[in-house]
Amino acid sequence: MFIWNIKEIELPLKFTWKISRNCSDIKRNFIVELNNGSINAIGEVAFNVRYGENREVILEKFEEFRSAVPQDLTGIESLVSFLDTLDIPQSLKFGIESSFVHYVSILSGKSVAQLMGTNVVSSVRTSFSIPIMEVGKVEAFIRENNLQRFSFLKVKVNQDNAHDFCQEILRLTDVPLRVDANESFESPTQVINFLSKFNNISRLEFLEQPLKSNMHDEMLELKKNCNVLLMADESVTKEDIGSYYPERFHGINIKLMKSGGYMKALKQLRQAKLLGLKTMLGCMVETSLGISSAINISGGVDFFDLDGSLLIKEDPFKLISEEKGKIFYSYIQ
Repeated sequence: MFIWNIKEIELPLKFTWKISRNCSDIKRNFIVELNNGSINAIGEVAFNVRYGENREVILEKFEEFRSAVPQDLTGIESLVSFLDTLDIPQSLKFGIESSFVHYVSILSGKSVAQLMGTNVVSSVRTSFSIPIMEVGKVEAFIRENNLQRFSFLKVKVNQDNAHDFCQEILRLTDVPLRVDANESFESPTQVINFLSKFNNISRLEFLEQPLKSNMHDEMLELKKNCNVLLMADESVTKEDIGSYYPERFHGINIKLMKSGGYMKALKQLRQAKLLGLKTMLGCMVETSLGISSAINISGGVDFFDLDGSLLIKEDPFKLISEEKGKIFYSYIQ
């Protein structure tokens, strides 16, 4: 008999996590637990207010799921089909689906990658994200967090600090910089002006989601006049990846918590590849449970931004280790 539960976990962060729309010192996620006989499996829910998700909604919608979920699930596809009939947050869908996938993995003795039909990847090189802060504090932040060990750095920016912040990090490091605006620019002109100030533009690997996701025509204009790779983030949630995206972006950032499940995320990655888009696997602030889930489907992906568990003071699961900017399953040494 399947028994489903959910519990909240509190995750104090190593430093204040500030992006263009909010900041926090503590992240609160949920863990979905599935029990059937002697088998226990779990999945993570890292909800995000940007997508209308909050603590109360997660708990309410989980109860709706638990009261309606059938006991005669025949496999992963049957659960996914059932979840598609419910109006629940994507992060909760992922927590539920992934716990069931992990249950099937334990039951069958197959890895998640084998179940999903993906190439097994044991490790990936991730970027590390630098939150918004005063420019004068950047040098100490880089030194105290030993960021020289990473091959890529990502910097969170807003309109006010973007250029000076990026230039300071470029001055202090020698690695490619990934700039994440989190929808903070208001026009293509602002973005172009920001980029035009760099005399070392080749150091910028890409610019992520500079404009709001509903600025469709503006993104068309920006791509025509931009000399840096443009990556979609907030513009990508659960939808299929069609011609809209290559018209406006050079690549997409897929997050399991936005896609709503392993199967949907894999479909999006394959669709993106067929359209010639670059692909990135990203994350929310998550434990190593969520990050290890992303590694399960990382075969063939171009970029990785999977530092979520590295931002947490004390990861409760310790499923992921990191060395010299490379993250890997903790049981693979």
